[in-house]
Amino acid sequence: MAFLAPLWLSLAALAAVPVLLHLLRRNIGARVEFPAVRYLQSAERDASKDVRAKNLLLLLLRILIVVLLALAAAKPIWTRGEGTPRELAIVLDNSLSSTAIVDGAPVLDRLTAAARELRKASGAAERLWLITADGTVYTGADAIDAALSRVIAVPGAGQLDAAVRTAISLTQGAGNEGGAIAILTDGQRTAWPNELPASTSRIRVFVPTLAAPPNGAILSAVAVPQWWTPRGTIELTIQAVRDSTAYRIAIGDNTLTRGVIVRNAGDSLATARIPIVGAGKGWQPLDVTIEPSGVGGDDHAIIPIVIGGAPAVREAAGEFTAAAVSALRESGRVRASGDVTVSLASAAQVSALPALILPPADAGGVVAANAALSKLGIPWRFGAEQRGAQVVRSMLGDLRGDTAIRVTQWFPLIAQPNAIGDTIAQVGTAVWMVRGPRWIVLGSRLDPASTTLPVRATFVPWLADAISNLASGTTAATIAAPGAMINAPGGTTELRSADGKIRRAVNSATLVGPTIPGLYFWMNGSDVIGAVGVQLGRDEPQLGRAAPAELVQRFGGADRAILNSDVPAFLGSVRQSGASQPMAVPLLVLALIAVLAEAWLSGRYRTRGAGVADSLARAA
Repeated sequence: MAFLAPLWLSLAALAAVPVLLHLLRRNIGARVEFPAVRYLQSAERDASKDVRAKNLLLLLLRILIVVLLALAAAKPIWTRGEGTPRELAIVLDNSLSSTAIVDGAPVLDRLTAAARELRKASGAAERLWLITADGTVYTGADAIDAALSRVIAVPGAGQLDAAVRTAISLTQGAGNEGGAIAILTDGQRTAWPNELPASTSRIRVFVPTLAAPPNGAILSAVAVPQWWTPRGTIELTIQAVRDSTAYRIAIGDNTLTRGVIVRNAGDSLATARIPIVGAGKGWQPLDVTIEPSGVGGDDHAIIPIVIGGAPAVREAAGEFTAAAVSALRESGRVRASGDVTVSLASAAQVSALPALILPPADAGGVVAANAALSKLGIPWRFGAEQRGAQVVRSMLGDLRGDTAIRVTQWFPLIAQPNAIGDTIAQVGTAVWMVRGPRWIVLGSRLDPASTTLPVRATFVPWLADAISNLASGTTAATIAAPGAMINAPGGTTELRSADGKIRRAVNSATLVGPTIPGLYFWMNGSDVIGAVGVQLGRDEPQLGRAAPAELVQRFGGADRAILNSDVPAFLGSVRQSGASQPMAVPLLVLALIAVLAEAWLSGRYRTRGAGVADSLARAA
């Protein structure tokens, strides 16, 4: 028998309470003053044996009640015996880390081979499932055999916690007594960050004893800026296994540059800023590749960029904005004239989009500003002027991570019916900055008297990104891990891969992102309004095996999980797991029976004792 909540066994200590009360009351007797004392003493001696027996029985019943309740609270499970469990769920860890080459073969090959042997040895199971790291469930021997013959690693860590929860749900479903779960994993620490929920299923784990090999991987690849003219920069961070690592940056088959990145002194990381001249026009998938080592699939990354001429800017937003635009013009990010002109001005001064739109100088200009927004087709309006020091809260990370921006004067932005737009920042609960197709509306003027934004170090980079996004008619490109939750820009109708092979309708503001690395576009009809570059996260490429004791703890402790590194021992452990039966309900039923017996015996004893006392009183 095992316990899912063994701490509740400490309640059994309360069984000492009935014993203590019994001992305290054993010498308590009533002092009776009447002539027949000798007769009473004789009657007491005759009945003492019967009284002691009844008291002892009541004491034992009360102790039994406390012990049964403590056992039930500890959620015991009873093992039916040896033999293949009736319900068996096999969880196969085919995450990216399982592709690591150890002793000349991928770890995934060892895990898959063990899973095949387990499937063959489990033919007597009434229900059999296979759940892979991406959450796919295969039911029945034939489907499992077919899946194991073609299994490949998923691009990333997968959702192993969710896979095990699915296994628990299947083995504890309606009509199941609580089956067994067999987990085959490489023991990657980052793949098992959380402890599993309590269950009646018995867990058997196979982890081959294999040292994690050195692994070179791209940890971060970011394009700066997003809009290239056509020059830009790649900020690259890799996990290096050598002092120097070769890289290649290309768009399709067109190699833009090659080079070597040198590892930082005394560190396993290597970082570099790589200037590049892009090729083509519009959205492009920039492919960054390093020489492979260790795990496959983490040696390349896709970065979305936009290539085009530098946009022109018409600025009428104050001296700080003018100085920032001048700096951008000197760096080639903007120019005096071009195919696209972005306006930076108050609403009443903007006659066409794209534009960064500012509020009026005071409350007297709100009516004219809102009329201008209506004329431009922007479904947002300026509210009543507000004053007082407040902190700006970034909602989508589009303020370059700056958390110290403050406002002293602002006009809350109010959405109109059926308004589209992404809220970039808020002041309290009020919208302060909102972005839509080819427009951004700001609730404060770009002046230190209204907000600290124009005097922050992040102002010029933020303004450059905003101008680039407005010129391209898109939102900022984002980077996401495979299968991560992503936010769709306002007005999105579809998420489409760059090659057009994957197309998903978008019906909500938040959705699960693609699981396959690559470039994906946010679409509004036939127009591209944003992009997502799906890359591996930083954790999965950093190989690190969890210690056996750590894994056992993750899987619920030694009472629930048994870990093996040898295939025959693992198969034997699964075969012997049998099925398990929760015992809490039977124990509660026994406790109820004991309570009823105690109540009946106590009542009978009190009634009989009262009758004896009456007889003695009459005799007196």
